[in-house]
Amino acid sequence: MDDLLSQALTKLSFEEREEHQDVLHGVNDTPTEDASFLNSALKELENQLANTKTGSFYEIAETMDPAFVNATPFRVMFLRAKEYDAKAAAEQMLLFFESKHQLFGKDKLVKHITIADLDEDDIAYLKQAFVQFAGRDRSGRQVIVHIGAFVAGIVGAQWSKKTLQNVLRAQYYGLMKALQSEETQIRGIVSVWYAIGDLKAKSRKGYHECFKAVWALPQKKAAIHLCVDDIKQYALFSVVVKLMPANVRARMRLHFGSLTECKYQLSTYGILPESLPFDANGNIDPDQQIQWINSCMMDEQSDRPISASPSRVLELTTTPTQNDVLFTGQVSNHPGNQLYRNLIIDFSHAYDSRTDEMKKQIVSEIIAKIHDIGGRFLRKQEKGRTSAWEEVPSKALRKKIMQAFRNRRRRLDAYSKETAMLIEGEPLPRDVIFGRAQRNPGSELFQRLIKDHSQEYNSLDRGVKMRLVERIMKIIKNQGGRFLEPAPEKGQWVELLNDHARERISMYFRNHRRPRNAS
Repeated sequence: MDDLLSQALTKLSFEEREEHQDVLHGVNDTPTEDASFLNSALKELENQLANTKTGSFYEIAETMDPAFVNATPFRVMFLRAKEYDAKAAAEQMLLFFESKHQLFGKDKLVKHITIADLDEDDIAYLKQAFVQFAGRDRSGRQVIVHIGAFVAGIVGAQWSKKTLQNVLRAQYYGLMKALQSEETQIRGIVSVWYAIGDLKAKSRKGYHECFKAVWALPQKKAAIHLCVDDIKQYALFSVVVKLMPANVRARMRLHFGSLTECKYQLSTYGILPESLPFDANGNIDPDQQIQWINSCMMDEQSDRPISASPSRVLELTTTPTQNDVLFTGQVSNHPGNQLYRNLIIDFSHAYDSRTDEMKKQIVSEIIAKIHDIGGRFLRKQEKGRTSAWEEVPSKALRKKIMQAFRNRRRRLDAYSKETAMLIEGEPLPRDVIFGRAQRNPGSELFQRLIKDHSQEYNSLDRGVKMRLVERIMKIIKNQGGRFLEPAPEKGQWVELLNDHARERISMYFRNHRRPRNAS
């Protein structure tokens, strides 16, 4: 296996090898997109498609619904998947529609697939949790675990074309839901193919078809990890690796050993052991998957016309988990609420400066981030003398999130220098001074902290960034420092409220990563 990886690396230039190593370990820079760059890439993609689409399922789809096929967000997804290579993105689009036609037929070529489009057998495999979201790695990339026993073993035991189609349709649905996140499109997906213990495949049947179907989807493959504990499986995966192009092979790693050993090996690539969906015995708990399915159903039902028939309801006892966001009193320390609050803070600057349409996208991004970790948005319903938790309907949820942004802005606007704490005299050496050019030891320390932690800040996911901001605040305040800005009256200073200080720290991090214009 090491020889295969060495061969792949020798086919690449030094710069390409370094780039693939950085991506594999999640220490690469996040791609930046500007309007002119994207417009140029989209024009080139259109040219490539015009030259290659004749006789393809893409062409059929374009004839059926040009708006669906030509939608900018849809096309950009393919460009991101192929790292803005227009020729490769065009080939990916043709492959995508061919695969989608095989799975769902012509009628659904130009439709976003929802749970309502899956049959009972598709949903049964979806509930088996053979494709699971496992949170994000240390650099903020989506981790998706593919369970070998469910990918191939079950198919092998009940082999039929119908069974394989069920597996592939369920796989398509899960992965395309992940790709609704713009951040996942840009940062890429880290795939873990897991075949250890009782969860290893009992047959080779289905593997080729599953890999092929995954390859047809517009996902940026940041890293692929193959985990096995059986020499036959090791040999099988070695063949799979050998068949991959050199640039893909350079981002693949094959891990051999027990669950504990593989968890350790994965942790060296930034994949948190606790994020993997296995207990100490290597078993999986489908409850989180059921919660995720129900969240998807609620989102999709809210977009259906009133006259549409109701969706199937999956049985679920709604008991809050640590990843849930609870809309009730006295829960500010609940882990899910802390993450939700951090997301509101972290997105607030972008939200306040965006159009209404982009604000809706930010709200969708926050919902997706909670759903990606298996979280739900719950409210308590009082029923007589008892109470029960229920999920907040999608439309009501979106209103709550938008209201949270408005409430935060009102609190900040209500704060004024007249009502703030005014400080007479000169600042202390440990204070951080904003809006003033004079040098101060506290300000110099603050600038060093921003510089030293800038790479870490850029690598963190939304919501998690705020934890780093809090750490910076704590370092300054623990040494007796304050965050100050000059007051209108000379010789007076205003001590910033914590919310204002957080915004300033976040702004300094954002400005630090922006390239300065050449003079």
